[in-house]
Amino acid sequence: MTFEPSQLTGIVLAGGRSTRLGSTQSKLITRIDGKKILARIADALKTVTSELILVGRQNQNDEVFDLGISLNMRIVSDTDPYSGPLAGIHAGLTASTTPFSFIVAGDHPFLSTDLITAMAISAGLGAVNTTCAVIPHTEGTLHPLHAIYPRKYWVPHFAQALSKGETSPRRSIEKARAANYPPVTIFTDEDITQTDPGKISLFDIDTPENLNFAKRIAGKQISKDPTDHSTN
Repeated sequence: MTFEPSQLTGIVLAGGRSTRLGSTQSKLITRIDGKKILARIADALKTVTSELILVGRQNQNDEVFDLGISLNMRIVSDTDPYSGPLAGIHAGLTASTTPFSFIVAGDHPFLSTDLITAMAISAGLGAVNTTCAVIPHTEGTLHPLHAIYPRKYWVPHFAQALSKGETSPRRSIEKARAANYPPVTIFTDEDITQTDPGKISLFDIDTPENLNFAKRIAGKQISKDPTDHSTN
C-alpha cells in the first residue's frame, strides 16, 4: 500500500519553553550544522505532506513564528493557553485540511521520512475503511509528539479530554487504548527499526547534553544510539 502526501498534514508544536535547555531562546531556532531546527523539520516534512502548520502559545510573538512564515507554514495558536501540548495537538488537528496529520514536537532535528511514510501506511492512508492513530512506543515510553492521527476521530477525542481538564497527551491516548476507541496502532521497536535503525527520528532535545550530541551527529554523521551521550 502507498499513500499520497495530499492526505497528510505536518503539524509542528512550537509552544514549549526551553527551560531544561537553560536558554531563553526557543529550541526551534537553535542551529544544528548551520540550520535552525525548525527549518530542518520543515524541509523533511515538505517531502511527505501537503501542508505545514506551526502551533504556538496564545500571544506568542517571536522569531519562531517569523521563521515559520518564511518556511510557508500556517500559524495557529493553542486551543487553551494552559493545557500544554494536548491543546497544541488539538489546535493543529482542528486547523488541518487533510484526513491525517503527523504531529511532532519542534525539537526533533532528525526526522526520518521513511519512518513517517511507514507510519502513514500503517495508519491507513490510502485505505478505504480502516484508519487509526499510529504512535511509537519504545523503551517503555509512548511518543505522542511523533505520531499520526486521523482528524475525524481525534479532534473530538482531544476536545473532550480538554473539556475535562486533561493536559497530558499520553493519558488521553491511554484512555483511548483502554476503551479501544479511537483506534490506536502502536509502532514497536521492531516496526521503528525497519526504517529507522537508530531510532534517530525520535531523538529530541531537552538538555544541553542532548544539544551537544545532536551537533555531533550532524557534524560527524555518527551512527549510534542517540540515548548514549558518552564522548567516546
